[in-house]
Amino acid sequence: MSEYLEFFRVEAKSLLKNFRDNDKNAIARCAKVFGERTDLSLMNMQHVVAKEFGFANWNELQSAERWQLAAALIADKNKMLKTPLAVDYEEGALYPSSERSVRIRAKLEKRPGLDLVNFTQTSRNGFVDSFLRLNSLDISECDLAKMDVLSVTYDEYTIWPKEADKLPQGFDPAKFIEERKNPGLGVRALHKQGINGANRAVAVIDLSMLTDHIEYHNNLKEHEIIGCAENLHGLNGAVLVSAIAGTNCGVAPKAEVYYFSADNRENGQLSLRYYARALNKICDLHIQLKNDGKSGIDTVCILWDVSREIDGAAEMKAALQRAEELGIWVNSGNYRYSNKLWRAFRIHCKMGGDVENPDDYEVMPNEPKFPESQKDLLRSMLCFPAGGRTVAQADRLDAYQFDAPGFYLNAYVCGLFVLARSICPTLTPDEFYRIGLETGDFRDGIGVIVNPQKLIDALK
Repeated sequence: MSEYLEFFRVEAKSLLKNFRDNDKNAIARCAKVFGERTDLSLMNMQHVVAKEFGFANWNELQSAERWQLAAALIADKNKMLKTPLAVDYEEGALYPSSERSVRIRAKLEKRPGLDLVNFTQTSRNGFVDSFLRLNSLDISECDLAKMDVLSVTYDEYTIWPKEADKLPQGFDPAKFIEERKNPGLGVRALHKQGINGANRAVAVIDLSMLTDHIEYHNNLKEHEIIGCAENLHGLNGAVLVSAIAGTNCGVAPKAEVYYFSADNRENGQLSLRYYARALNKICDLHIQLKNDGKSGIDTVCILWDVSREIDGAAEMKAALQRAEELGIWVNSGNYRYSNKLWRAFRIHCKMGGDVENPDDYEVMPNEPKFPESQKDLLRSMLCFPAGGRTVAQADRLDAYQFDAPGFYLNAYVCGLFVLARSICPTLTPDEFYRIGLETGDFRDGIGVIVNPQKLIDALK
């Protein structure tokens, strides 16, 4: 229930601040409950908020059932959200109510192609994948003792077997998903030093996104839709934003995020035209922020490769050139390679390993292995955590998922670049990678594992 209470606590704190700043709207809201009183405290604000959401007082709100809090939030949020919400009264979960809504629970037979005996997933086109998606799935009757946890994606609504001998040895789903919220490799130690992305900004371009997830709703400063449908929750957006700047999962948890939902198709074919339009808007935003005395946009995170020669390529090349001239790093798929940067390599922390210890990391199974004859190339491979991390679940306001495949390398890189820019605002991507290689921890057979603390120290 605590994740829902946080919404109300934040609202009460915001109301108190605005009241003390003599905001007319805040004064009017408080006057409905306390008349002309001017000596109101946070406790009084909590009472005002509780009344506004249909509860008798703050104590009643605190003791309400989870689904009651969810329903109260929905009644209020549906007045402003582009993605309408619904509630499951048994579980109390908020999730989008749209044509792409997912069920709170799904039976195993609803996932064709999923084989939990041989632990494979076969797609409709016959592709066999060793990464399994177990989100919101009832697998309580399955024997999963031999399952590789680092090859599955699951969320807090996945139902697991109650018998310990049907789970992988030492695996506690709830504990594991919580532990893997830590970005790892000493990033949280930087946060304690005040290096957390405050007063910096990052932009993300992807498809539709659930904008009000508890993990990042306070950091999301702007959301603009460019060609995308408005009533969808998307898939990758929540993962990218939470991994970059999420309160619990993010590498730069205090950074401001500007999100652009841009379609990657036009007239039935792949196109870069909407993405180029979004990038130009980001360039305009960067100039505006600079004129307002702020830092501007440090980097733009895009999941797929925007250097392709497809429809809209000319517009995208022009937008990329403009961004580079403004000092904005566009980190997008293979574009980072064409930007003459060292190749980045994906790694994850081993099962049972310490996410802070580089010795407990390994190359992910979906990454190529280098033959002995090319091992010298590994010294130019700067490695960042990608898979094996907990991130925001893409279609519920309150849920998190452990994400195994980790196609989100860009997110960790972008978050760390924002932290680095907070120390050296003129840092370039080339300098970032060069210093990363110089200060990182080389591991034979893997490459140079980035060392965030040493990288930051080198910039001071």
